[in-house]
Amino acid sequence: MNCLPPKTHWGLGLALLLGTFAVLDGPVVRVAQAQTAGGPDTLTFARATRLLLDHNPQLRAARARAQADGQRAQAAALFPNPILEGSAEHTSRPNGGADDEWFLTLTQPLNYPGEQRARRQSADAATRAAKARLQETRTALYRDLRHRYLAVVAADARRRLLRRYADAVQQAARAATVRYEEGDLSPVRRTRLQSAEATFTNDLADAEQQHRAARRELAALLRPSRTAQSEGLPYAVVDSLSFRAVAVDAQAALSVAEAQRDRLRARRARVERARRALERTRYQRYPDLSLSAGPKQLSTPGGTALGFTAGLQVELPLWDGGRTAVAAQEGRRSQAEAALDATRRAVEVDVRNALDRLRSYRDRLQDTADSPLRKTDEHLQDALFTYEQGELTLFELLDAIEAARQTKLLRVRLTAKYLRALYDLEAAMGVGPQDAPVVVEGALSPHAPDL
Repeated sequence: MNCLPPKTHWGLGLALLLGTFAVLDGPVVRVAQAQTAGGPDTLTFARATRLLLDHNPQLRAARARAQADGQRAQAAALFPNPILEGSAEHTSRPNGGADDEWFLTLTQPLNYPGEQRARRQSADAATRAAKARLQETRTALYRDLRHRYLAVVAADARRRLLRRYADAVQQAARAATVRYEEGDLSPVRRTRLQSAEATFTNDLADAEQQHRAARRELAALLRPSRTAQSEGLPYAVVDSLSFRAVAVDAQAALSVAEAQRDRLRARRARVERARRALERTRYQRYPDLSLSAGPKQLSTPGGTALGFTAGLQVELPLWDGGRTAVAAQEGRRSQAEAALDATRRAVEVDVRNALDRLRSYRDRLQDTADSPLRKTDEHLQDALFTYEQGELTLFELLDAIEAARQTKLLRVRLTAKYLRALYDLEAAMGVGPQDAPVVVEGALSPHAPDL
């Protein structure tokens, strides 16, 4: 192929193409750095976290549920209410007149020594379980927030990257049209370039749509209830992806999860509640006792007299001796203990799976950074120059452009998956929005593990 004249429209288009791809030579993924502070219309991750804690409806529902469960448990631990009863008796005399009696009786059910303590301890365990479930919900929503915030940042990175490549190919296509009209470009090559332009433009449109969808999903977590969903996210997210290799010891991570994971805390509290409830239920094998007392008034034709009544009521356990209730509660205790064991295993799987994904994506990112793929932009510049000199075909040039584009997109995709693995690891260890970070600060700044 002959060298193109430098002052033709085609030569000008290639010059623009070279300039555009020179801009693309910068890194898509930056080294880990502090997140942007941002202005009043900028959504930093710290600001997003505050909005989540203030406005998320799932978190509000979890708080209300935890409060209701705690109050219900405390109500069950209170002493039985006394019963106030008023009654009257009228007895007619055979010789005329009548005897009238009025009774006012206060009856108080009694607990055996230790029974009320078991009730109170069971209620305290139920309250702890409710609080732990709330914390687990908060941690899960925090991880979801990280995922959605990252989705916006990654979608924006893909969108900007694809826009640059689409603009560059469109410039080349416009120059090719001029050359085709001048008779210097074959229909086959022009069609190939138009096909590449259509592909790049379509990919850009998909990226724009994905970016809008990611912003809506993030807004759904954060917006106040009075804000319409159609308004979307009223803030600009200006953060960028960052990569820093992080190595985490599996046993240390499992130890943190065992001690800190709220899902396990809730299960342990449920086991404690079931054990205390069993202690309380064992008292059902004894007769129920009630003490009653109150004033009495007797009116007869001869006058009126005051007195009192006192009594002790003892339930006769003829049909239900409490053994069935004890057996049922023993079954619930065994169920709670088995559920704790299953949860402990599930948490271990969560931690190990997150660590496996973390190592996999970290190694792949390091491989792409250390391999010839990191020189894709340099190779693309060489391909553009070689094509301008007439030593490279159009098809080879388009292949070089596509290879560079896919390499940068791969880097964005791997970094996003690497960060998600960090989020999942912290969530598996029970790190919530109010806890100190372990392997990632906020959403986009990995750091050495603090275990």
